[in-house]
Amino acid sequence: MNATERYLGLLKESLNFAKELGLQNLQWDSIETKYQGKDDIQEIVNIVQGELFDFIEDFFKFHPYLGNMCLDLTAITFMYLKAKGFNAEMIYGNVNINNSPEDEWDTTPIFLKNEYVNKVNKGEQDVHAWVGLGGDIIIDFALPERLWKNYKYPREINFPIGRADFFENSLKVKYKPMLVGSDFFKQTNRYDPLDDIFNFKEKMNKEKA
Repeated sequence: MNATERYLGLLKESLNFAKELGLQNLQWDSIETKYQGKDDIQEIVNIVQGELFDFIEDFFKFHPYLGNMCLDLTAITFMYLKAKGFNAEMIYGNVNINNSPEDEWDTTPIFLKNEYVNKVNKGEQDVHAWVGLGGDIIIDFALPERLWKNYKYPREINFPIGRADFFENSLKVKYKPMLVGSDFFKQTNRYDPLDDIFNFKEKMNKEKA
């Protein structure tokens, strides 16, 4: 099984787990592969590496380290892409970097279930999060700084978007999705990403006018 097949298999299990737990407002009915055309992918890369990158850089300019802020980074990325009209979703799970003996977090599906069912919204969450677009495209703004700080990767590696096989085969970063849905964030944090608290939709409508 190659990296893409493994990732998509876990992603399908994550979506089924979300449905089993009764997560509300799921953006996907399935993990149907989308945005695979060259033009689609280039548009997404341009947005993520351009206007969204600039927004996040400005918004978090007073935070010295973003490697542990994946939840808020993922929520903002999700809101921004939703406002742009993309079929995005928030994904939670774990990640292994550089073939480390241990994954970055102690996350398990049981842990995530307990957090969601009991609406645990205090303390730090031992989980990683990123944005998916229905297939193997991953967007993770927390990853670069974590690579630099903990694994001494060169700072030239500063791109938060790629396919699962690129991350795994080229960067030795293996994503392990376990749960899908912005409702998990809503129930275990302080705001609902579907509320578009940054008014991205309004700003984008003004740009089109």
